Amino acid sequence: MLYRNSTSAAFGRSIAISLKAGASLAALCLAGTALPALAQTAAGDVEQSTNTPGTKPGPSNTDNVQEETDPAAGPDIVVTGFRQSLSSAQGIKRNSDVIVDSVTAEDIGALPDRSVTETLQRIPGVSINRFAAGVDPDHFSVEGSGVVVRGLTYVRSEFNGRDAFSAGNSGGLSFSDVPSELLGGVDVFKSPSADRIEGGIAGVVNLRTRKPFDQKGLLLSANAEMNYGEFAKKGAPSLSALVSNRWETGIGEFGLLGSISYSQLYTRADRLGISSFRVRPLYSNGTRTDVVPFTGATRQGSGLFPRGAVAGSQDFNRERYGYSAAAQWRSNDGSMEATAQFLRSDARQTWDERTVEIATDNVTANGDSRARTGTTLNFDDSGLFENGIITGPTGWRADQNTAGDRRTPEYGLQSNNISRQQVSKIVTSDYSFNFKWDVTSRLGLNLDYQHVDSSSKIDDNGLWTSTYQDAQIRMNGSKIPDVQFLSPQNCNGICTGTPGAASTYSGYFGPGRQSYLDPYNSFYRSAMDHREESTGNSDAVRLDLEYSFPETGFLRAIRAGGRFAQRETEARFSAYNWGVLSEQWGNGGPVWLSDNVDGSPTTNGGTPPQGYQPVLFDNFLQGRTASPFGPGRLFYSGMTAANVAEYRAYASRINQEWQARITCANGNGRTVNGGWNPLSERCDVIPGSTYLPGEINPQTERNRAGYVMARFDTEFGNGWKLNGNVGVRYTNTQRISQGFQSFPTVTSLPTTAQCATQVQQVVTGVAGASLSPFCALTTAQQTSYRGFLNGATVANNVDITYDYWLPSLNVKLEVGNGIQFRGAYTKGVAPPSPGLVRNYYVVALTTQARVNGAGQQIPIVVNADGSIPANQVQVLGQFNAGNPYLLPTEADSFDLTGEWYFSRVGSITVSGFYKRLTNVLTNDTQRTSFTNNGQTFEAIVTTPVNSDDVGHIRGVEVGYQQTYDFLPGFLKGLGLQANYTFISSSGVPQATLSATDPAVAAGQQPTITGNNFPLQGLSKHQFNVTPFIDVGPLSLRASYNWRSDYLLTLRDVITPFDPIFQRAYGQMDASAFVQVTPQFRIGVQGVNLTNSMTVTEAAVVDQNQAIRRVPRQWYVNDRRYSIVARMNF
Repeated sequence: MLYRNSTSAAFGRSIAISLKAGASLAALCLAGTALPALAQTAAGDVEQSTNTPGTKPGPSNTDNVQEETDPAAGPDIVVTGFRQSLSSAQGIKRNSDVIVDSVTAEDIGALPDRSVTETLQRIPGVSINRFAAGVDPDHFSVEGSGVVVRGLTYVRSEFNGRDAFSAGNSGGLSFSDVPSELLGGVDVFKSPSADRIEGGIAGVVNLRTRKPFDQKGLLLSANAEMNYGEFAKKGAPSLSALVSNRWETGIGEFGLLGSISYSQLYTRADRLGISSFRVRPLYSNGTRTDVVPFTGATRQGSGLFPRGAVAGSQDFNRERYGYSAAAQWRSNDGSMEATAQFLRSDARQTWDERTVEIATDNVTANGDSRARTGTTLNFDDSGLFENGIITGPTGWRADQNTAGDRRTPEYGLQSNNISRQQVSKIVTSDYSFNFKWDVTSRLGLNLDYQHVDSSSKIDDNGLWTSTYQDAQIRMNGSKIPDVQFLSPQNCNGICTGTPGAASTYSGYFGPGRQSYLDPYNSFYRSAMDHREESTGNSDAVRLDLEYSFPETGFLRAIRAGGRFAQRETEARFSAYNWGVLSEQWGNGGPVWLSDNVDGSPTTNGGTPPQGYQPVLFDNFLQGRTASPFGPGRLFYSGMTAANVAEYRAYASRINQEWQARITCANGNGRTVNGGWNPLSERCDVIPGSTYLPGEINPQTERNRAGYVMARFDTEFGNGWKLNGNVGVRYTNTQRISQGFQSFPTVTSLPTTAQCATQVQQVVTGVAGASLSPFCALTTAQQTSYRGFLNGATVANNVDITYDYWLPSLNVKLEVGNGIQFRGAYTKGVAPPSPGLVRNYYVVALTTQARVNGAGQQIPIVVNADGSIPANQVQVLGQFNAGNPYLLPTEADSFDLTGEWYFSRVGSITVSGFYKRLTNVLTNDTQRTSFTNNGQTFEAIVTTPVNSDDVGHIRGVEVGYQQTYDFLPGFLKGLGLQANYTFISSSGVPQATLSATDPAVAAGQQPTITGNNFPLQGLSKHQFNVTPFIDVGPLSLRASYNWRSDYLLTLRDVITPFDPIFQRAYGQMDASAFVQVTPQFRIGVQGVNLTNSMTVTEAAVVDQNQAIRRVPRQWYVNDRRYSIVARMNF
């Protein structure tokens, strides 16, 4: 509860004493029961940051607030360690004339967490995403990735008040790429004033680095740390050093600072999941239940049934290099100050993935999943699958029609056994210069310039082998399921006989071949490579003038200024280039790992390549469930991204063994693989590169902005004080996007002669013969199809300009005894990220058989006379595109706060906020027609758009912190920091296809629009609790962070493209430090001490046409420990 000012000082003090005592009891109970004696990462000790650019020194400065001694604080108490960090952050929040929360580090390199992202989650209203990308919930991020402020991802990042620019798809520097050792603090602005650069309607995160004048004189600092990942079972060092000094000379004071840091971290993340729940009819004979009809069974309603499972492991090796330097000069009279700064962030990461994932798209196409013959399925009362053994027909098997190797089984879920590696390096260099001049006692000038160079290079490559298995699944309610991948039935009289001779059955898992570690039972299926080599630079200059008025008046200062910025980026971003190496359905069957390979489909020479290795998945999911892999699986053994040339040559040789090379249809005469081709070998690639013309997208963005802002301050007769700022900002942006519309090239389509052969085989009754979907098209349709795929590229340049007026108002009312209230209104805009406005259009065509009401493909038939009935297949176009016409998302934000500061480290704050959002970015999926080379086809288009709907966010933040100095003895050092955030929202729907669209029926597109979903990344509830003890040389700290469930993405990146939610998640971190000498400190830290599990769910439409969530995946990652030594001289 907040108390208003009383004219009685004694009354105010009595309230403070009552609160202190009551809070103390609560804190003691909490620390003694709910939270064990653990502590989060490093406690910090640092000096307050100096001004950020665009501000004039003085008490009214938004970014350079000074701590004040509160009358309610009582006698002065020396505060150090984590207390000093809290005191500094409280001073920033209290004295700022905007709404801001901060984290400071009182020791060099002693931010409370090992990454900036992890630090930010401690701030009220701020949460983090634990996946590498929200749209890809299959790849984990151990240290966190995206930052969400008050339920929104529209967060602007800054270094010292300037743009934090990078060449990646986001446009802003990822906080996880910034070495925390270089920082002195982090500020999150929630109601920016007009002089701040526009762009963060959720909030502005400003990373503050150190400068020489932050220290009193010579400072030498060094940190050394050894961290260990318990799951990865590997350790790695983190090192940093800083030197800073300042000198008085005859021409003024000079200061120099230099720092360097290196950090490495090994981690591991395992996952287990259930794939692609869909409504299926249920059939039962009273003792057995299945999702397909069987003898004696009748229809018994419907239920939600999966198509498979996924299990895998990911190993991470993250390295960060950081370099910073700063030089400062201040005139002897203090009227002029110049600062030059350099900051370089070099973030590198390699991750390796080994995953067995049932290929649910193949399962669907081949007749869909079902119970293993002779077994039954169980469903709960709501119709959700509980347990059973799942299998499915494998479809057309080309090896059954040869006299040799009839190996492919008739039943079994085909898997992708993925060996994938990503190697990334993101480098950003930031150069800046700032000059401040008090021209007169009233007039101040600020001139600032910044130049940034950035590069991003990513190789992400994989090679898929494949096996057949059945999946035994027991859901176990909301706990981790039990999954076992079993060898498929061998069809000895139990299954229907295979095509071919009446007594001929598959040799898969036959006598002497009953192990998945036998290369006989695995084949090479596909490969995928992807590369990004983006570069960019940014230049920005700004000029600010401020005129101060006498302090006797209401108007204290007028500030006006302008800024010009230009960004030049070139995104070189290839497709995720997936293609077939070999498959069961063609060319006499796939290339098995045990097969001889000589690079030719017409000969049988060579020897089996040995580029595979067994992976045993030791300690899978930390032993929380039995490993589903049995003895393990065989995976490609090479480094797909670190050794690209070897990987590409190996995969190409496999494809050349399976099918003949072909000549490109674009007329350039090049010969390429018939299936997968490396990026640099594609038909239409730019010579000497790995990119198609449409994959290189230059962008130029020019921003011109100006503002005027007034600061005011007055005191009423009763002692109340009113101050704040009001202003308006004008911004004009021109964006030029260059790109191409790209059409694919014919590669592995059947020829007219091959189609005729297929028809003849079906008519004459050749065992196992079937007609491919392309051959079921009419001759005219086949000709049109081939004509459309001519590899054409059409230039497409877009020049767009938009401007906005952005008013803002921040008011603070101080009523005495440390109590104050704030009100704020801001109009803001957040531009779309560069990755969304890339100017590219890529169209692909596929053919497939039509589906029935259950989403199962209908077999293609051929008449006895060789004619083919019409309309048995459909041509599906997939159209992926950026949207260079996107406009910024707009927000009107309203804030109201009440704050009580009752000691140097003691406060209660309550904030209410509301945001009205327009032009929100969302996905739009629709059917549209495309014409190329005189041929027109319909395609499904998915692209980002500005929604016409209005989004709303409402929320409350509550913060509390206090040190209990009145307690006796050791407990005198006890303190508590806690905050809670509540947010509700009405989201903006994702437009999608109708439920009757064939692509939806086939499971290729979702039907859920998201009308009733929250905004992505928004948790309704979130809290942090941090008890700590700073007494004598000892500093202990524990921190527990929790957030409720939230929507990760409205559209998963893989089939069946469901919306994905993450369940509620909480994590405990801790630290303990001892000050051995005034200059030397040692300690230990622990992260994720609760060994928490991350769980995701998919939103699907159930048998009652209601939206419900079903289990999707479970993730486990490391507990991390570190030993730390810090020295300051």
